[in-house]
Amino acid sequence: MKSSKSTFFIFLVVLMFGFTSCQDKDPSILKVYVRTNSHVLTEGAMVRIVGDKSKDTPEFFAEKKTNESGAALFNLDDLFDSYDKKADKVAYFTVYARDTAAVYTIDKARAKANLTSTTTIILEE
Repeated sequence: MKSSKSTFFIFLVVLMFGFTSCQDKDPSILKVYVRTNSHVLTEGAMVRIVGDKSKDTPEFFAEKKTNESGAALFNLDDLFDSYDKKADKVAYFTVYARDTAAVYTIDKARAKANLTSTTTIILEE
């Protein structure tokens, strides 16, 4: 009887470890909010992010327009998949944003793997 209880307990422990090790990772998202100089969220603004190679971020470029909430969402899973498994999965970006202006406002952003990172850029007019 004691042998069957210990076997059952070992089976449960192995089963628990099996389920916890197969969890999906959370997506790596960089959310960039764009605001006017009067701090109003801007729909339809163009946002570009470029990987900062001077901080060991792999070459990366993406461009999107902000949604009705004034945010542009960038999925960075493919970028972080290119990192070594033992590497610190942090990426640095130069962020460019503009609405109807001819010039871009420039700022910096940082993102970590499996997290949603946010930054806000205030447009210069």
